[in-house]
Amino acid sequence: MKPCPIVLLTDFGHHDPFVGVMKGVIAGLAPAARVIDLCHEVPPQDVRAGAFQLRLSAPFFPKGSLFVCVVDPGVGSARKILWARTARHQFLSPDNGLLSWLTEPVLEWREVSNRKLWLSQVSSTFHGRDIFAPVAAHLAGGRRPAALGPAVRPSWELTFPEARRQGPVLSGEVLAFDRFGNAITNVARAAVPDAARIFFGASEIGPVSASYAGKPEGSALAVFGSSGFLELAVRNGSFQARYKASLGDAVEARG
Repeated sequence: MKPCPIVLLTDFGHHDPFVGVMKGVIAGLAPAARVIDLCHEVPPQDVRAGAFQLRLSAPFFPKGSLFVCVVDPGVGSARKILWARTARHQFLSPDNGLLSWLTEPVLEWREVSNRKLWLSQVSSTFHGRDIFAPVAAHLAGGRRPAALGPAVRPSWELTFPEARRQGPVLSGEVLAFDRFGNAITNVARAAVPDAARIFFGASEIGPVSASYAGKPEGSALAVFGSSGFLELAVRNGSFQARYKASLGDAVEARG
């Protein structure tokens, strides 16, 4: 049986060896498994940011992919580690709401409690190495999910902050920034009329542009990005820096 792809999402960054060590554990237990790095630059301990990246990314992976999601401020505490299954994918995650924003419903949850599938020595600070990686390797190698532990329900759930409409005004917020300084919002394409004008706080950005090149160099613009959500950008610049934007800042589509 061909091992399922293992997809890694963490806040570990690339300065330290944490990601490489996880891959080493997987290679030792499931050498034929294909490991894909989704992202390791989730802002430290930012569960919402991880949940948002997972929401945007998971639909593009092949059926059967196993997402190993380690954004885990509660590592070493009494929080559970969960396995979850949707119609297309599997997930390993701390029980902290990281899987709350998936676009497909979760059909089955299990607690990862079978210590026989962990490394023999488990630290209180690196469960990515000692629990997540070996469990992922066992699953990729064909171990049945029932062996992980009992069926459970998650203890934590994060509510997705849907944009709100009041008359002609749709009110949203900034959910994330990409490395270019573009502000990604929760305003979905389907909710915004073609003639709407976009505002960031008191600043009018203007109508939605067709692309990042829709305005002159250095100009602020609004565009629907590949995520399907409204983005605020500065052409060949950083919206985040120009406007000193922060997560949660208000965005409006009027009209």
